[in-house]
Amino acid sequence: MSPFDGARARALRLKIGVGIEALAVAAGISPNTLRWAEQGRHQPGPRVQRSIARALGVPLDKIRTRTPLRTLRDRRRHLGLTQAQMAARIGVVRQMVSQVERGVTGVASPEAWAAAYELTPDQWTRAQRASRDQVRQTVTAKARRTRRGQRGEV
Repeated sequence: MSPFDGARARALRLKIGVGIEALAVAAGISPNTLRWAEQGRHQPGPRVQRSIARALGVPLDKIRTRTPLRTLRDRRRHLGLTQAQMAARIGVVRQMVSQVERGVTGVASPEAWAAAYELTPDQWTRAQRASRDQVRQTVTAKARRTRRGQRGEV
């Protein structure tokens, strides 16, 4: 299953001439949740995605991207689980799930983790690498901006 495409949902909402508040009420969600989802600031869970699609009167695939879920965090959210729920599935503390999803630490039994994320061990390893790479890219970009700011560049 693919992640929510906020721009596509917004375009559909505008096409039918409905405001954010009206669609949020129809979907049974808060206007801020819808606003943030459309702006890409928030990735809604499966239940909220279904509610938005139903309120728009379109199939679910019309408001999802065609790109696959890449990271462990994407996969966990796709399953509709919080970090605490995933930790309970695996038998670890929530902080461990957070660290693994950010690529900060490895695991002793990738097979158990893969099963919890409903992936093969190979898929889980690729998703963990993608998670780690995403965090590294974010940190590198922030460091560049900080250095530019210190030098007075724009």
